[in-house]
Amino acid sequence: KPSTREIGAANMIGTIPGTDVHWGFAFGIIAAVLSYVLIYHTVFGFAARVAGGNIRAAKVVGLSVGKLVLIVCFLAGAAAGLAGMVEVAAVQGRTNANLAAGYGFTGILVAFLARHNPLAVIPVAILLGGIGASGGLLQRRLGLPDASVLVLQGMIFVTVLASDALYGRLPFLNRKAV
Repeated sequence: KPSTREIGAANMIGTIPGTDVHWGFAFGIIAAVLSYVLIYHTVFGFAARVAGGNIRAAKVVGLSVGKLVLIVCFLAGAAAGLAGMVEVAAVQGRTNANLAAGYGFTGILVAFLARHNPLAVIPVAILLGGIGASGGLLQRRLGLPDASVLVLQGMIFVTVLASDALYGRLPFLNRKAV
């Protein structure tokens, strides 16, 4: 399969001292905290949340929706670029056609389960990353197919989606404690 030349060992991102975890983990936590501060503690973040919630209301109050969308897309692209750089410089060592297999779908699931809260993304991403990393182990030890991880992620998604849809609608869930 086509791929780039391998980057040198001097250009690889190392591990956090005393751990087997590379610095990309710390970059991700820093990015999540900065995203939280940007979204929930700045005027720009408030404007972006208004525009994301109701474009018509954002236009009525005079927000430049097009400009906000462009800036948010730029920031999202920068975050994706950072993630790709970490994947290449800390894990793969080169870019190839199979580099981004399924990360987008997992990212959507992480954002959904975290309820679009950047701080909640941290534990949810760790959980789903652990599930994803266990795929090879499940295949070797239990003889399960490689797609078992995707099935488990799908079951988590459907369960959370169903719990949201059924919350407050089933009488036996609304009983008050005596």
